[in-house]
Amino acid sequence: MSNARNAAGARSPHRRRLLAGAALATLLTMGSGVFAPSAGTGEPPGPNGEPAPVGAPAAGRPALPGPAETWGRAADVEGPNGLYVGGPDGHIYHGSDAGNELDELDPHTGEVLDRIGAERGVRGPDDVYVAYDGTIYWTEIFQGNVGMLKPDGTWRIQHVALGTNPITMNAEGRLFTALDFLGNGLYELDPDLIEPPKLLLADIDTLNGFGFGPDGYLYGPLFFDHRVVRIDVDATPPTVETVADGFRVPSGVEFDSRGRMIVTDFAEGQVIRIDLGSGARETIFDTEGMLDNSAVGPDDTVYTAAFGDGVIWAIDPSGDVRQVTEGGLISAGGIAVDGDGSVLVADWFAMKRYTDGELSQTFYDRFDPPGEGMSGPNTVAVDGDRLIITGYFSNVLQILDGRNADVITDVRDLATPTNAIVHGGGIAVAQAGAATGAGPGSVVRLEDRGVLMDGLTLPTGLASDGTTLYVADWATGDVWSTGDGAKVRVAAGLNHPEGIALTGDGRLLVAEEGIDQVTAIDLANGDRRAVAHVALGDEYAPGLLPYGMLTGIALAPDGGFWVASDVDNVVHRFDL
Repeated sequence: MSNARNAAGARSPHRRRLLAGAALATLLTMGSGVFAPSAGTGEPPGPNGEPAPVGAPAAGRPALPGPAETWGRAADVEGPNGLYVGGPDGHIYHGSDAGNELDELDPHTGEVLDRIGAERGVRGPDDVYVAYDGTIYWTEIFQGNVGMLKPDGTWRIQHVALGTNPITMNAEGRLFTALDFLGNGLYELDPDLIEPPKLLLADIDTLNGFGFGPDGYLYGPLFFDHRVVRIDVDATPPTVETVADGFRVPSGVEFDSRGRMIVTDFAEGQVIRIDLGSGARETIFDTEGMLDNSAVGPDDTVYTAAFGDGVIWAIDPSGDVRQVTEGGLISAGGIAVDGDGSVLVADWFAMKRYTDGELSQTFYDRFDPPGEGMSGPNTVAVDGDRLIITGYFSNVLQILDGRNADVITDVRDLATPTNAIVHGGGIAVAQAGAATGAGPGSVVRLEDRGVLMDGLTLPTGLASDGTTLYVADWATGDVWSTGDGAKVRVAAGLNHPEGIALTGDGRLLVAEEGIDQVTAIDLANGDRRAVAHVALGDEYAPGLLPYGMLTGIALAPDGGFWVASDVDNVVHRFDL
């Protein structure tokens, strides 16, 4: 890029967080929210539903002891989704929903050369395509937009439809996009994003990362239909035929210089090379995790995005594999401490277990059908040898086997679940109500949907001593309790409270996202004091619940506590 290149790929400690995903049943209940086309030289389009204003941390506040331990590390790139390799310099470009930015990387060293965010129009990017002159196009699935950034720094946004996902251009410079997860359809766009989008096919289902073959046809995977199709975009209407099938969850298609098709299988974590003439297949890369998309470089090196781990891999034409970026946490959220002292971290599309400071186990959301695999977790709680997770994107609560994440119970009919814990011999579930986070919020018993607490706006943190249930409301700044008696306000005026935990000596620990602080509240007299300062994300991109990922907090076996930082993407242990 010719302007505004960020030195050393530096991150702002409080940049906006976008935590995005795919088959989001909750968001299907939202209005599409038409966005008008916009353009500019640096001023991003206005966000959709800003959080309530919050106060900055008090200047000169007293210093507190730092963490006793820090486990985990942030991935170099947060959840790479769409990939493109090329442009004027042959660099890697990737869209990151989780990082809310487009990144430009050196394909040899993995160095992040540029992080392109809202200052240049980018908000929640998924797929990306780069023209020969350096013009970058990207899609924004939750806003339904396509963006264009010119080499001179000017940019333009055009609304297409909710679910806008893949993007590519053919040899004649025609630009195409499609909808996936939140809608269906194949569109042709004006490359200048001025003329209205043209709908070519309305009923093509879950068309994901696509590309043009040497024969001039468009090839793409049908994500939930296990096959790859060939589309004649010049026909009226375009014709569609199957060219390969038998995939678990195909997510991307590209071609190398020899005309061989490169297919990414999301769920299997495989990159497969196919000779369309003979039908011969060869798996050229296989990883434990899942892969979103792949791209072929000018020298036929295949790059692929293991987005649950924050890793980009490269497979050269000889078959040698190298790791381009270092992995780690991409969206540290809810946490829980297991009986052996290990820490479980909900990381949006994966759940990661850390034991004695090391990553010891990872479970992945492979987008299997409901009940057949773990869905992406925002929160996690321990119930003996079982785990309870919630994910508001897929409107899901699951009870899992704690050893292998096999699904024991799968619930999809809640009202936007934000958290769940064990309480009173059952499971208490916080519900946001509307998928926008505007309420009405409540807490219910999972077993019979009996209401434990209502009159809430956006319930987040939950804690229980077995009889009394404590609930934090992110929107109002209140913490409430309920037991045998009526609902009681325990605390007011907190700054976007998220995770909470109850100590053995009668204090409630509250992660106040708005001021980067963990506060201890004495439940006997209401006294408060800060016990930790932690970098927490208090900003988000449109289309999500306003807190993004819930900041997790959990008691440590030694009497201290663990808290997640979704800015630094680590978990810290503090003494009490």
